[in-house]
Amino acid sequence: MKLFVFIVLGIAFSIGTTGWAMPADSTNFYLSIKTFDLSKLWRGDSIRVLENEHYSAEKLIFEGELTDKFPEPYGFIGLDYQRFYIHYLTIKKDTGNAYRYVVTGKTKVKDSVRKFYGTITVVKARVSKEVTVMIVPRPDKKNSEVLFKQGVAYCDIKFTEDTTRPTSGTITGRLTTRFYLDSSQHMFYDNLNNISDSYCNNQFIGLWKKNKTDSIKRCSWGDYRIPACGDLDEGAGGFSPADKYLMNGWQNYRDANFGGPETPATKRAAALENFRWWKL
Repeated sequence: MKLFVFIVLGIAFSIGTTGWAMPADSTNFYLSIKTFDLSKLWRGDSIRVLENEHYSAEKLIFEGELTDKFPEPYGFIGLDYQRFYIHYLTIKKDTGNAYRYVVTGKTKVKDSVRKFYGTITVVKARVSKEVTVMIVPRPDKKNSEVLFKQGVAYCDIKFTEDTTRPTSGTITGRLTTRFYLDSSQHMFYDNLNNISDSYCNNQFIGLWKKNKTDSIKRCSWGDYRIPACGDLDEGAGGFSPADKYLMNGWQNYRDANFGGPETPATKRAAALENFRWWKL
């Protein structure tokens, strides 16, 4: 049984693996969002956790709050859903444009690792009009009431991989990022509904175009789930690649997440999943 309670005073967000639809009574947040730094929604060491089910005496920090490891996105490229990796190395707000963020990072397909640079530009943002109240029982038995408003930012992405590489390309598309604001107007990565089977964040749908040619491939990625991924994801409670695509880079993910946790094979696969390939 869950040890926390949500009391929603507004209309709930519609959450799916392709993004979110804001309720009709949400308000335009575009002018206000430029005063925030969204980089922490896309890159960080950890994310704030409010749900009581994660509490343990060993992990209590920040006066009873917890943090979880910041997620690495799952992604695919092409019609065969080849596994695609992306990692942001730096994200900095553009001093000349409050809606634009300058990004560097790396992508990986099979054994090919490429640097990229580019921008994330906020083009639309909305926030819920009504306040949601979350009551979290603390380990010390004292209830803590948290007030917040949930919001969503829609962003255009343009990333260009290292043009000196013969197989590099440019990625363009739309990123949908969900956040929430607390009563002090601090912004956080929205993982409030992470117990939901369809929970996801930072959903990107776009195209990869090979530099200097007309070759184009579909490319999508996201935290916890991948949008527009067809029959690749057959998981109910979480992301799970279908058997027919395991040969396209997903076998190790399957071995790491669906085997016996204490078996040597699972441990080896988990170590590979956690390997910091962007350090190469």
